[in-house]
Amino acid sequence: MANSTAPDRVDYLWFPDADLVLRAENSPHMTTLPQPMPLEDETVDGCIVVRLHDSAAEAKCFLRAIFDSSFFMPPPSPVLLTTVIGVMRLAHKYHIPYLFRRALSHLDVLYPTTLSEFQTSTSPFPCRKDHHIIPDAESVSLVRAVSEVGALWLLPAVYYSWINELPPSSDAFNNLQPDELRLCWAAQLQCIRAVGMSYRFLRNLPTVSCSSTECIDVICQAQDSVDRWSELQNGNSALDLDLNPLGPGVFSYMNDPQLCPNCETVSRRLFSEAQKQVWEQLPGMFTLPTWEQLIKMRQKVLKE
Repeated sequence: MANSTAPDRVDYLWFPDADLVLRAENSPHMTTLPQPMPLEDETVDGCIVVRLHDSAAEAKCFLRAIFDSSFFMPPPSPVLLTTVIGVMRLAHKYHIPYLFRRALSHLDVLYPTTLSEFQTSTSPFPCRKDHHIIPDAESVSLVRAVSEVGALWLLPAVYYSWINELPPSSDAFNNLQPDELRLCWAAQLQCIRAVGMSYRFLRNLPTVSCSSTECIDVICQAQDSVDRWSELQNGNSALDLDLNPLGPGVFSYMNDPQLCPNCETVSRRLFSEAQKQVWEQLPGMFTLPTWEQLIKMRQKVLKE
C-alpha cells in the first residue's frame, strides 16, 4: 500500500472474494460495491482502495447493515441510537432506500407524529432507560442528522423531549451553534408558557357537583406545584416531571390524591384538551411546518 499510515482492518467487513477496499478514516472494509475513482496507487492486499469521506464509526454501521442482515433489524429489535444515526445518514447519502426507511422507522417509534403515540412510546434503544432521555452528545447528533436528511416530522418530538429533559447546564447546549441555541431557548420559553396553559383547568376545580371536602386541599397542592415552574427560569433544573405539559399530569405525581369522581373526570377531560392544543402548537414552537404538512412529508418519503 502506498499510504504510510497502517489501516485498522475491520474483520467482520473483510470478505476474501472481494475486489475493492473502502477506507473511512483509518478503517478499511473489503467489498464489491461500485464507488468513485480511487486514489492513485493505493492498494490493500492487491485490492484498489477508495476513500470515503465519512466517519469510520458510521461507515462500519452502514456497511455492516448492508452485509449482515441480522445486524440492523426493523423495530422493535433493540439497536444503538448511534447505529441508527449512522445508517440513516449514509443510507440517505448513498441512496439505499430500504435502509433509510428502516432507520427512520426506529426513530418513528420514539418520536411519533401523534400525541397518543408520543405518550405511550417505548424505547428500542438499549442505551435509554427513560424514553425521553438520551446522552448529551447523541442528542446533538440526532437533531443535526434528522435535519440533514430532511426527516423534519421527527423534529417536534425530538426538540420537545430534549428541552424538557436536559438541564440548562447540560453539555449538549455547549455544543450548539448560535442559531440552534436561539431556537432552543425560544422554544423553551414557549414550553414554560404551555405549562401554565395546560393547568388552567385547576381554576375550574372543584366542580359545582364536587362530593368531597378533600378536593380543595388536593387542588391547592397541585396549583402550588404549577406555581413552582419558575424554578426553570432561574436555570436550576429542567421542567419538573409533574409539570411536563404533555406528561401524565400533576395529579399522577402526588401521593394518593383523593379527588372525588366528578372532579377527577372533569380534570382529566380538561387536561386532555389542553394537551391536544399544546401538541398542535408544537411544530410552530420550533419554526417547523404544521403537523399536517409534516405528516404528508413523512408519507411521501416512506413511500419512495
